[in-house]
Amino acid sequence: MKKLKLIFTSILLVFIAVSCDNDGGTSKIDTIEGAVPNIQKIAGTDQGLNLLALKNGEDIDLGLTFDTGFGKFSSLDVVGFYTKNGVTERAVLKANVSGFPATIHFNQNDLYNAFNSINSANDITTSDVLKISADLKQKDGTILKMYDEKGVALFGSDIANTTLFSVFQNYIVSCPLEDASLFNGNYKVTADTWQDYSVGDIVPVVYNPSNGQYVFRILNTANPYLINASTSYIIGTINPVNNSVTVTSNEQWNYGPGQVYTVTGTGNVGSCTGDINLKIRFSGSAEYTFNLVKAN
Repeated sequence: MKKLKLIFTSILLVFIAVSCDNDGGTSKIDTIEGAVPNIQKIAGTDQGLNLLALKNGEDIDLGLTFDTGFGKFSSLDVVGFYTKNGVTERAVLKANVSGFPATIHFNQNDLYNAFNSINSANDITTSDVLKISADLKQKDGTILKMYDEKGVALFGSDIANTTLFSVFQNYIVSCPLEDASLFNGNYKVTADTWQDYSVGDIVPVVYNPSNGQYVFRILNTANPYLINASTSYIIGTINPVNNSVTVTSNEQWNYGPGQVYTVTGTGNVGSCTGDINLKIRFSGSAEYTFNLVKAN
């Protein structure tokens, strides 16, 4: 309780608010008794920007609740800040929200309509970040902003660090893997230190759910050196928690007399891009790099 009182006292002491003049031409900054929202993500809705879903034409659901965190306000505007290539764009996602707690859902079309920097899934990259906050409106017309027009916070560390409420929610671009279906099709070799392939060679990768939900196969059918190229392949098993990969093979690789190897290894995959990056051992040898990117 003592900690709670200290935080509330700190919030009451100093809060920056932007109060807009009626003519819309200028604004002034006043120090007043402040208020803050409590913005929370709804469990079961998307916790990030699911790039895989967006690129597959699927809908996304950014569900949030808006309530009073501290102080009083009559309504709010839901504002978003989309940062792309180091540039932040501000937009009002929904104006004049009242009746708290309020539940609001946004989909990809809401984002495309709000921000000039993104018009489709093709404009979204893995380094983009969406921040959702609110501008609070008091009965006297005062507007309390959590962030300025460039997305810089107008509140102090007490508000930023408290666990009692949250004045914003971040959505980073993510690609949660529901299975290994992304890893399917023709791949281009970008590195092969074992030197079966040259950079730019095409290698087939196959996903078949009957082999396992998070399992893909890298076929050896394009390998010019293997005697059993038509029947042997790499088995890659993905750990969806961290996108790491465990490598085995269905049979030993036969390069001819005295050159038969058991293949094992580790690696990782790019859940947004479909990249495959492996470190392979041949019968316990040193690690050899084998990296692939999608060719189509």
